[in-house]
Amino acid sequence: TYAPVHGDQVTCVVTSNAICPINNPATSNTITMTVNPLLPVSIIISASANPVCAGDQVTYTSNVTNGGTAPQYQWKVNGVNVTGGTNGTYTYTPVHGDQVTCVVTSNAICPINNPATSNVVTMTVNPLLPVSIVISASANPVCAGDQVTYTSNVTNGGTAPQYQWKVNGMDVTGGTNGMYTYTPVNGDQVTC
Repeated sequence: TYAPVHGDQVTCVVTSNAICPINNPATSNTITMTVNPLLPVSIIISASANPVCAGDQVTYTSNVTNGGTAPQYQWKVNGVNVTGGTNGTYTYTPVHGDQVTCVVTSNAICPINNPATSNVVTMTVNPLLPVSIVISASANPVCAGDQVTYTSNVTNGGTAPQYQWKVNGMDVTGGTNGMYTYTPVNGDQVTC
């Protein structure tokens, strides 16, 4: 008994102590050893997007090393097996803080670290922020020829919201700030 390396040729020579032996000592057949290398199995997963908005679907993709010809997958969310999550990719709608992993079992010859568990993808899921805008006029009613300043009050506009003021449904050239000043005529309808 010993641990061979690839290509070793093993034989045995026997010397008989029988009475009147011929072809003594005798040499056996040769066994040429095929020694396959150890294949460390590993898996890395990545998300199609992270962070995401609430309700967005995310596809997770696996990258397997030494998985063999038909690796078996088991996706997990927060350590719990996902029913039907047995492919190389997995798509679902995460919630904030979900931890996604995948376990791969290789069918390669001589795998080590088998099955292998992937890295953890911890999801950042941002809440949906309803955007709204309310405008007010500096005066209404006004006298003919008076200028009016319209001011916007925006909810969830982000760090750099973009504005487009409209009068009677038509875009105002240059009306792209949080405030807009002009001289209205009777019945004008101003929106932003």
